[in-house]
Amino acid sequence: MKLKRLIASLLVVATLCGLTAVVPASAASGRASAFTDISDPQVAGAAEILRLLGVVNGTGGSSFNPSGTLTRAEFCKMAVEVMGKGNEAAAQANRTIFKDVKGGNWASGYINLAASTPIGAAGEEGGSSDMLMMGKGDATFGPGDVITFAQAVTVMMRILGYGAKDIATGSSWYGGYLATANTIGLTEGVSLSWDSPITRGQTAILFENMLYTKPNGGKDPYLTTLGGKILDEAIILSVDATTADNTTGAIQTIAGETVSVYKTDHVPFDASLCGVRAKLVLDKEEKVIAITPSTSGSQRTVTVVAPEINYLTVSGGEKLDVPTETPVYQDGVMKLYKDIYINLKAGVQVNFHYSATGKLEYLFIPTADTAETAAVAKATGSGNPFSSLVGGDTGYRIVKNGVTASIADIRQYDVATYDKTTKTLHVSDLRLTGVYENVSPSPATPLSVTVLGATLPVLSSAYEDLAKFKIGDIVTLLLTADGQVAGVVSSSEAKSTTVGTVTSIDKDTGYAEIKPLLELKDTAGKLITLQGTSSYKGDSAAKMTGQLVTVSSSKVKQVTLSRLSGSGASGTLDVNKRTLGGEALADNVYLYERVGNGAPASITFSQLTRATVPSSKISYVGKDYAGRINIIVFDDVTGDQYTYGIAETDQIEGTFNSEKFYNSTIAVENNNGKSADLVSGAAIKAGSYIGITASLDTVNSSNNRLANWVELKSVSGVSRADFELNGVTPGKDNPTTPIGTITTSNMIIPIAGNVACYNRTTKKWFASLDEARAYSNSLTIYYDRTPEEGGKVRLVVVE
Repeated sequence: MKLKRLIASLLVVATLCGLTAVVPASAASGRASAFTDISDPQVAGAAEILRLLGVVNGTGGSSFNPSGTLTRAEFCKMAVEVMGKGNEAAAQANRTIFKDVKGGNWASGYINLAASTPIGAAGEEGGSSDMLMMGKGDATFGPGDVITFAQAVTVMMRILGYGAKDIATGSSWYGGYLATANTIGLTEGVSLSWDSPITRGQTAILFENMLYTKPNGGKDPYLTTLGGKILDEAIILSVDATTADNTTGAIQTIAGETVSVYKTDHVPFDASLCGVRAKLVLDKEEKVIAITPSTSGSQRTVTVVAPEINYLTVSGGEKLDVPTETPVYQDGVMKLYKDIYINLKAGVQVNFHYSATGKLEYLFIPTADTAETAAVAKATGSGNPFSSLVGGDTGYRIVKNGVTASIADIRQYDVATYDKTTKTLHVSDLRLTGVYENVSPSPATPLSVTVLGATLPVLSSAYEDLAKFKIGDIVTLLLTADGQVAGVVSSSEAKSTTVGTVTSIDKDTGYAEIKPLLELKDTAGKLITLQGTSSYKGDSAAKMTGQLVTVSSSKVKQVTLSRLSGSGASGTLDVNKRTLGGEALADNVYLYERVGNGAPASITFSQLTRATVPSSKISYVGKDYAGRINIIVFDDVTGDQYTYGIAETDQIEGTFNSEKFYNSTIAVENNNGKSADLVSGAAIKAGSYIGITASLDTVNSSNNRLANWVELKSVSGVSRADFELNGVTPGKDNPTTPIGTITTSNMIIPIAGNVACYNRTTKKWFASLDEARAYSNSLTIYYDRTPEEGGKVRLVVVE
């Protein structure tokens, strides 16, 4: 296996129970780039390495255009540069080797140099030559032609020293080159047919592969022929060190007791690399162009509760063994655990690094960040109350609750965090009021607090606030947007703003569970629910289930639920303009839909295939602190809350369409199997094509009532040509996104993303829409409602 693939694995599988790798994939190998238009980490890392080596400089500004194709001339330039011969091109610029590449052509020097550089390989299109790149056989080069996968790989193989004698012959000029390239790992990560155009991003991956591939007969990667090197593994101490000549942003490592510092022109590496054992990849100037973490062992980050001579008690009460002679790396030096444990303070983070066999190899203690991570606006007035967070930065932007805001939008007890990289001040007015139920590990070290049954992490900015309260007090937690406690005040000073959906209430005890609208996570990173005994029981409990409520508490293990006081819409929703009754919606508007007494479900604008929604189909409208519409609850507008298929009924005597039957339960079968049985009194015929959705009302521990059902309408004689697909892959994983439309004699109707396809003759379900269309050119489609009402095609049936 190639060296690159051995060292570029980003996360280590934790082989020991409880061990977790902590380096984010995008950070771990420096898979980032100065080019801002690359989203794929693999392409970003490859493009950054090539930029640092001078092979590419993008398409202007900070753009790389990874999806764009390359001409033969552009690829020729990259090939010459990756060989380190770019400075020789100018001397070749005035020659004319090909009649379509005159001396004035920008690429003439590169093309002439490539055509004159002996490599010892077969011609890429069946000719015989020892040159790096060849023409077309008619004295032309085709500089503007798009280069193909086979042509690009052939040139790279020649650079690696593979000639005609090294490549197996085949029926095509390219076959041997592609086969050998695959064997040595050159094409890993790129899979194309031989004549496919290759994108700039795919080309970057191939060139990066080549740097880590050994040339034909060589012992070291091709990178070494350019003067580069790959160092032995060392521990990264800092990614923002300062060199002896005061250059900042350098990489500091330690191997044994040897500390080294290397300059880099790479975009800043992520701080999470600190403490990781890794190899540095250097260019000929010994500057770091990549960092590749070790692929053996595991690592874990913990928070110290109490240090002892041979173990650490960490958050959660776990005791981790630490032999006294264990190396500890901190502030650029190595010491032994026995010499530093006594000075470890509660709340300090420590990285444990284990070998592949589970042996503790060393500890790494990140340098403490003395800067504030969060702040609370205890008072507002002139200026920015969060100026201490932004420091001397200017030109930063403010985002409150996900929407662009200004200083004037900041209110007392708002919480802010600052992202220095993007220069964004994130402000939140999320608050949760309840009884201070518990603290862990102790009041003196409050790393987490429990309110309403939820255990939330505490930031250092809240330590002083929390010390003013004791267990049993009613407090209001001031939360960051991701649910961390940044401050604490009395419930008389600030009230809860937490909004959630009541997922269940026990009708006998009133015990309720509520899912917050903004997802909150506990100290283990799991999504939380708020819980406690409410005052709602019996029929009132049933009516509150599924409602949007504000959540608070004034007694231990009790919860106060206040139904949101907003009302329905006073006008029509314009889906395209994003206005309701002419009033613009907030950028972070939350959309919900429910059917009858079914559970509210979050939906997106892509599900609203109708152009407008009347006020009669909007049951609730809520507004934020600035009066902007930020919550809309729809009454059955998309049809996406139903499960569609063939009806299966448990029938007793009744009459429907002159046939006697009466349902006690109803379910549907589709390509995903049979749905849950719903208790129903609806007269639905077994075998009919329908959609059903469940109510939150239950009749026993295992069955919900039917909230609503719809009998599907049909159009027969639809041909495969009537389908217009938009490229979205159909399937159960994207049921909310329409995958295209069908044109019939009287309408154009969207196709649901989870459309099910059925063969009525064989009584089998097709795996995909394409299979159904291929089986027959005469199909029957079943839809739930008209396109104007937001309907979609739910079933496609062939005979």
